Amino acid sequence: MNALGAAPGIPSLLAGHWSPAWAVNGAGAAYAGIYLWGTMRSRARWSPWRTVSFVSGIGVVLLALQSGIATYDERLLSAHMVQHMLLLLVAPLLLLQGRPVILALSALAPRHRAALMRLLARARPLMSPLICLAVFSVALIATHVPPLYQATLSNPPLHVAEHALFLAAGLMFWWPLLDGDPAPAHRLGGMSRFVYLLAAMPAMALVGAYLNRAATLAYPDYAAPAKALGISAVTDQQQAGAIMWVGGSSFMIAIGLWLAMATMLREDRRQTARERHAVLAHAGSRRAPSGEPPR
Repeated sequence: MNALGAAPGIPSLLAGHWSPAWAVNGAGAAYAGIYLWGTMRSRARWSPWRTVSFVSGIGVVLLALQSGIATYDERLLSAHMVQHMLLLLVAPLLLLQGRPVILALSALAPRHRAALMRLLARARPLMSPLICLAVFSVALIATHVPPLYQATLSNPPLHVAEHALFLAAGLMFWWPLLDGDPAPAHRLGGMSRFVYLLAAMPAMALVGAYLNRAATLAYPDYAAPAKALGISAVTDQQQAGAIMWVGGSSFMIAIGLWLAMATMLREDRRQTARERHAVLAHAGSRRAPSGEPPR
């Protein structure tokens, strides 16, 4: 609560009211250090943009768990919902854009690289698009069922487990879209990626619309903190629903369009290269003297 007794807005929560968690900072520093160590050991030139993406993903996790969003997540449902979106959508997207699996395969010694490849092969059936989509949707809906959600507000270990679940479900969700496995059993095409994202939106719309349209408080534990902050808990709940329903869906549509376009452009470049190679090969065979193979 601030000095005026009024609820802070989302921008001020993102910028201030920080409560450092040294265990979280230590874990973030360790993961960033391992990644940077991998870039130095990589046998291929590593894109700095991948490094920026991965480190930014760690930064988003730290933002979600230590900024005012975390400080107020048990007092404002809207703050809690922003935290959910950061852990479920934004952080996993950035982390996987850093291509950590490809980096590990490039940096590890042959023996460890073979072990990682065997692990990927065993996990491949569990990381199919349908399973990843199902885990994402079930995790999203189940964690917002009132009895379970209420339990996380009064049970700190359960609350921490919820954060871990969101991050894990988010990584699974983005895994098929961003080719987390460099050699998947089935690679999604441009339009398939967009359809996959559309299939994930009903779960978000269901939870978001329920919170946004409900005339009564879904989670009674927010009533007293909202009153202390001088706001309506129902109004804050409606804002939380809009964050998931409109904000989350818009984010996913934007990413889906970008992924579909990037995939189609990449395939178009590959087709152009194949056609150019075929033309050059044909021209070379026509110029070669009779009986002499083309050079």
